[in-house]
Amino acid sequence: MSQPKRERMHRRNIISEGYLREDGLWEIEARMIDLKTYDVYREFDGSRVPQGSPFHDISVKLTLDDQFLIHAIEVDMSAFPFPSCGGAEPSFDQIKGTRIGPGWNRWLKKTFAGKVGCTHVLELLPVAATTAFQTMWQPLAKKYPAAVPKALVGLVNTCHGWSEDGPMVQKLVEEQIIQLPDKE
Repeated sequence: MSQPKRERMHRRNIISEGYLREDGLWEIEARMIDLKTYDVYREFDGSRVPQGSPFHDISVKLTLDDQFLIHAIEVDMSAFPFPSCGGAEPSFDQIKGTRIGPGWNRWLKKTFAGKVGCTHVLELLPVAATTAFQTMWQPLAKKYPAAVPKALVGLVNTCHGWSEDGPMVQKLVEEQIIQLPDKE
């Protein structure tokens, strides 16, 4: 069965990268760019966003320490559809001093709900958090080997791959790297 022809109308590119700084802190950057394949005319003033030009160009940079404590945050909204969108940037300063971990995404959604936040920045922050874990896991495991078992146990049952009865967790248990709590 042949697929119907289709025409791309929109492309969203999200890229996220992690860096270790020479001072031992970590920087995590996430950026979203939305592109249309046609000209868009903004409702508020009729101005044109030409085909292939960013409709959204939004980025977030977090500076973290080894305990995932956020020392700095930068939000940049270089392209957005409404004149007031950029006004949301300063509200995200209150993320400084928080720690990425369990409940952090829930806190973000609650704290930046409604007219205080920006939907797209809120989409990027969990991407940045996941990138932080992916960036920092191996180096931190080498730096703090005694913390590895506790960290691994914290991953059990967080997804299918980390299922307690799955092969990865069973291997870790068999090799006595982790011990699962007894079921009663």
